[in-house]
Amino acid sequence: MNMKAKSYVLNIAALLIVYIVLSLLISTGTFNSYISGILATTGIAIMMTVSLNLTTGLLGQLALGHAGFMSVGAYVAALITKSLNMNFGFALPVALIAGGLAAALCGLLIGMPALRLKGDYLAIITLGFGEIIRVVIENLSVTGGASGLSRITRMSRAFSEDANVSSAVQFSIIFWMMVVMIASIFTLGRSRHGRAIISIRENEVAAEATGIPTTYYKLFAFTLAAFFAGIAGGLYAHQIGMLSAKTFGFNKSIEYLVMVVLGGMGSITGSIISSAVLVALPEFLRGFSEWRLVIYSLLLILMMLFRPSGLMGTKEFSLLASWTATATTLKRWLGIKKRPTKMPFTPHYDVWEDSVVLETKNLGISFGGLKAAEGIDIQLKNDEIVGLIGPNGAGKTTFFNLLTGVYMPTEGDIILLGKPINGKPTHLITEQGIARTFQNIRLFKSMSVLDNIKVAFHTRMEYSPLSGIVRDSRFSSEEKGIDIRARELLKVFNMEDVADVRADGLPYGQQRKLEICRALACNPKVLLLDEPAAGMNPIETDELMRTIRLIRSRFSVAILLIEHDMKLVMGICERIYVLNYGRVIAQGSPAAIRDNPEVVAAYLGTTEQAQTAEGDLAHAEG
Repeated sequence: MNMKAKSYVLNIAALLIVYIVLSLLISTGTFNSYISGILATTGIAIMMTVSLNLTTGLLGQLALGHAGFMSVGAYVAALITKSLNMNFGFALPVALIAGGLAAALCGLLIGMPALRLKGDYLAIITLGFGEIIRVVIENLSVTGGASGLSRITRMSRAFSEDANVSSAVQFSIIFWMMVVMIASIFTLGRSRHGRAIISIRENEVAAEATGIPTTYYKLFAFTLAAFFAGIAGGLYAHQIGMLSAKTFGFNKSIEYLVMVVLGGMGSITGSIISSAVLVALPEFLRGFSEWRLVIYSLLLILMMLFRPSGLMGTKEFSLLASWTATATTLKRWLGIKKRPTKMPFTPHYDVWEDSVVLETKNLGISFGGLKAAEGIDIQLKNDEIVGLIGPNGAGKTTFFNLLTGVYMPTEGDIILLGKPINGKPTHLITEQGIARTFQNIRLFKSMSVLDNIKVAFHTRMEYSPLSGIVRDSRFSSEEKGIDIRARELLKVFNMEDVADVRADGLPYGQQRKLEICRALACNPKVLLLDEPAAGMNPIETDELMRTIRLIRSRFSVAILLIEHDMKLVMGICERIYVLNYGRVIAQGSPAAIRDNPEVVAAYLGTTEQAQTAEGDLAHAEG
């Protein structure tokens, strides 16, 4: 048995041992109803914290109304089991699913406007949602109003006349639902959908520029987190047996947020540990009734002082191996055959030599009464390297933002491969053939070099979130194919040996190369490079020149380059456009630009600077 197989066996065995031991202790009465209740409460708290971590940790959006979704699930589930005239064992699953779906619907409705905002504004809106839900529940007769809802069937009494056996069944339901929820979020986070969600947390602008529909994934994560919170709420209602809207107030949401922060933002393992500790610790300190809250608060303060990133930071104790092994075994038992490796789909660009791949006509944008760009007409032909130069503030980056959909042009047209792309969102423009880098490097810093590249393959993968969770053959086939392609791309840039290194651990020059490599993984026909040599020393700049030439010859891509390093521009560009005050003042070959009086006055400036540019051109030609 190899090490990987041993890991599968050990993980599954550990999970089963924990479940069997705790179940026996509960069913035999060794654990009384008080301890059984603490275990059930801990399991529900873990579900709530893990689901909140999907939004706050993985997506990076601060939400303060998560208890509101829990309340929706709790009340809906309780009302269904009270109204259904059927066996509780059948009514409970229906009620839990209905509660989860109701909470998910609320998550979708609140997420649509709220997720357009960021930071404090999003936190305020979600906080308001939680309070609105509480007030609505307190004023509805069907929910019992301010008095709350009582006589809800309790799981600890519903399955057997023996209270210990019934408590063991309650524990089993909560335990296995907790395991499924944790495994679902954990495995989803290690799929193309999880990479998309984490990339938004790391750098939303860069995520959109690599083809990620950021609005969709924000809503997806928010809705899924609400669904899981709704299920946890349904379990809570049938554990306690009565509900009061005050239970789900602001303090409850903060309690779960504290668990996420202390465990580590983005660490599912950390959420599990912190939830278990923070639920159990106050109970264990009951013997110190006078000092209990002081000790509890002191421990929290010490934790934040000495572990500000949380208990686990972003690290995980992986149960992925167990989940994958279980899925593989089930597929083998069911006779599901392994799919052949599917390489990511490569779009076909119908272009030919010297054809125009990108064209702008009278392009411009105004911010109020200020015209940042106007009347810009450029053309990029197939496999051409074109420079875009001009003084600081000339509108070069603004022009790139117009081409990639960051800004909406107020006049003119952008035509890509013969089709207008005006008004399209950034991720669709990327999918249709334009990719870019940024003046200030925008990498997904906490992700590995390899995962940075994999994010850019997102639009050419097709498996669903469910496939990502259950690890089916479609997932395995596409992920294996993308891994091969991503490593091949890194090899072209001589970066295969750093594939598993965190992006922020690379030296500056390699970070620049990684950003270009990630842009190429989007399979563009037009590559926009925004000051790629910024901050580089002469040796790194020379290597960059070789890299750009390699890109043009190897990937058959047109390149539009913004750069202030005249040696680089004059050395690799076939044509150059000069921008000043948002308008094109000159275009032509490097030699023609060097000798243009208007360019010399506007950009090259003095005769001495012009002579320097001339020397750069001569050096490049030599």
